Amino acid sequence: MWKSRAARQVAQRPPQRASRMKHVFSNAPIYDSIFRNLSPRTLVRLSRTCHMIHEAVTRFCQRAYNINRHLSRYFPDPLSFRSLQARTGLIISGSSALQFLDRSFYPESDLDIYCHPGHVYEVLEWMDSFGYRFEPHKYQEAGWRTQVSADWDGTVSRMRVPWHYLEEEDRLRSTRYSNIAEVYTFKRLVVIDEECVELQVQVIEAINNPIDTIMKYHSTCVMNIITFDAAYSFYPIATFEDRSALKIPGSRHRPDVLAKYIKRGWRVYSLFRPGDLARPHESPFLPNITRWVGDRHCWTVPLDTSGVELRRALSPPSEQFSWDPSTQSGWTLLTKPSSLANFSEPKMDANLVATTIFRYSYMIPSQSLSLAIRGWACSQAKLYHGLVTRRDWTWFDAEIPRLRELTDVEQVT
Repeated sequence: MWKSRAARQVAQRPPQRASRMKHVFSNAPIYDSIFRNLSPRTLVRLSRTCHMIHEAVTRFCQRAYNINRHLSRYFPDPLSFRSLQARTGLIISGSSALQFLDRSFYPESDLDIYCHPGHVYEVLEWMDSFGYRFEPHKYQEAGWRTQVSADWDGTVSRMRVPWHYLEEEDRLRSTRYSNIAEVYTFKRLVVIDEECVELQVQVIEAINNPIDTIMKYHSTCVMNIITFDAAYSFYPIATFEDRSALKIPGSRHRPDVLAKYIKRGWRVYSLFRPGDLARPHESPFLPNITRWVGDRHCWTVPLDTSGVELRRALSPPSEQFSWDPSTQSGWTLLTKPSSLANFSEPKMDANLVATTIFRYSYMIPSQSLSLAIRGWACSQAKLYHGLVTRRDWTWFDAEIPRLRELTDVEQVT
């Protein structure tokens, strides 16, 4: 019987080599020692070689990206925290999200969690229930309950007060934090490996939404988030393959914060490189390209949600949605001419949609799309504010993914 060349090669393959391959990639202790030194992209490429290795890589990733184990350092019940995330849209970012995706560990780092407006009271109360003590900074009172109200009204205007109208103390906070309403620090003493360790969790209240805040970070290497059901890296090739980052002008972080990541191994650029502008789709920073959280340029790691209590409808007449609000935001990293000829500096750009019709605020990368969404929301707001009160309010966030399908204002009828 006639055989193809590939079939003959398989038949001629020494059985010892196939046996050794099977032995290596069917034993987790062996292949784990190989995989743990490989980058995410290399793991993906390796998984495409054959079924056996694909299965081994899949099992390795399930162990390597175990979010419950990652969170157990801070919370004895990680599933309770992730259920809180699902209810409130709370996300993890900063060095903790970077460590999780990088499969690394910084003993001195803390946990930064970012909160949507209106959910702060529930999140801080949850922190109290797990034995964390509140440590106010110099602008805060001793007890957080005197500063945070449990009664947030999302049916009133969310327009931000102009900076020059703020009181002097609020101005100082505004210049200290970028797109952040307040930071609440909690600490807890625990025993880890027979050693007493003080853990710190910072609850960061966003003025608009967490993605708006993260886009103002000092550089692209820390633009990673963890929601209740997935982890996302916005610039994965630059961050985890090239170990490079682009500094974002105008961020209000201290210089030593950026220096910390340089010492950890990231190469930071202050301007776009010539190749980034000549071939934007090949650049790891993707200049002038419309982006969304979870798009094909992101690295998305799905997380096991077994045991996580999912979000319920926001109110009885509201349509239920299961996605995290942060996944419906986007941005564009624009190129802005610099003082140096032939070079450009980066500028984060997005359009805020904040309306009483949506429970959450969203960052929309397209101006025409943001105008279309605002127009639709304005019509709904006129209808609802004339008919019902806060008690019977309907939230229309479930429409956001459908509205995103609009590609031009003329499509709105």
